[in-house]
Amino acid sequence: MEDKIIVTVPGEYHLERIDRFLAANLEEDLSRSLIQRYIRENLITVNGEAVRANYKVKTDDEILITFPQLPEGQIEPSPENIPLDIVYQDEHIVVINKQPGLVVHPGHGNNSGTLVNALLYQVKQLSTDGEPERPGIVHRLDRDTSGLMVAAKSNQAYHGLVSAFAGRLIDKRYQAIVTGKPKNDHGRIDLPLARHRKYRHKMAVDETGREALTEYWIAKIWHPLQGTYTLLDIKLHTGRTHQIRAHMSATGTPVIGDQIYSKKWEKHKVPYLLLASTSLMFDHPVTGERLSFTVPMPRHMIEFIEKLEKME
Repeated sequence: MEDKIIVTVPGEYHLERIDRFLAANLEEDLSRSLIQRYIRENLITVNGEAVRANYKVKTDDEILITFPQLPEGQIEPSPENIPLDIVYQDEHIVVINKQPGLVVHPGHGNNSGTLVNALLYQVKQLSTDGEPERPGIVHRLDRDTSGLMVAAKSNQAYHGLVSAFAGRLIDKRYQAIVTGKPKNDHGRIDLPLARHRKYRHKMAVDETGREALTEYWIAKIWHPLQGTYTLLDIKLHTGRTHQIRAHMSATGTPVIGDQIYSKKWEKHKVPYLLLASTSLMFDHPVTGERLSFTVPMPRHMIEFIEKLEKME
C-alpha cells in the first residue's frame, strides 16, 4: 500500500515554485531532484491536477504526494561513500558531527544519500535492533541542522541510548543565531507543541500538545543597520520535532534561514539554518563512563557572524 500525505500551502509561500516549497517544508526531507522526479511521474498533484516543477503554488493549494513503495528487498539501506566527520567511536557507539544538508535516515521512496548510508560505509557495523531503514539511529537532527549526533553500533548500546533519551539523561546543547533579541538574558520557553492543525508539515504551540521545554542564554548581540541579531546558547530539556525552531518563532525571534518558521527567511541569503548541535554529554550506554563532546559552529554560521561584525 502506498503512503500519501497532503500539504496545504501557507500564505507566505504564495507564488513560490512547488519544488522549492516542498524541498524546504517536507518533514520527509526530500531533495529537489527527487521532488522533480515525483512531479514528472505524476506522484505529486495540486488540487487534484498534475503540474510541472516550475508551477508556482498559491495560498491554500492542497498538494498530494504519493510515495512509491520501494521494491521488495530494498527496504534496508546500502553503504554509500559519503564523507563523514567522525568525532569518536568504539565497539558500541559512534559520535558524528553531521554536516548541514544531510538527511539522517531513509524515508518515503528515498533510500540513499543519508547519514545511515554513510555510516554503513564508514563504520560498517550498526545496531540491528530498531527499524530496518534506520539502523543504529536513536535520535535525529533536521536536514539543515548540523552538529553532534550519537548512533549505536551494538544492540546493547542501542537499548541503552534509547532508554537514556527517553529518560532525558542526554545533555544536548545548541547554538543558534536569531532575528531580534529575547526579552531576558536567560530564559526558559515552556510551551507545548503539536502538529499544526492546518499546515501539517510544521509544529505549533498548542495547549493540547506534548510538553516542550527549551532553555536559552544570550551569548552575543549585534545591532547593524538592518536590525538586531542574537547568538544564543540553548539547552533542550525535551526533544520534540522542530522544538528550537518552533519555540524561537513563537517567541518572536526565529532562527535565521528557517524556511518553515521565519516569514523573512530569504532576506539573509544563508545556505542553511543558523542552528547547530555543538555539545553532547551522556553516560556511555555500556561502560557507564561520562562522555562529553563539543564541536565549533559550522562554517556558514561563522561567516554570518563575520558579516555582522563588519556591519556594526
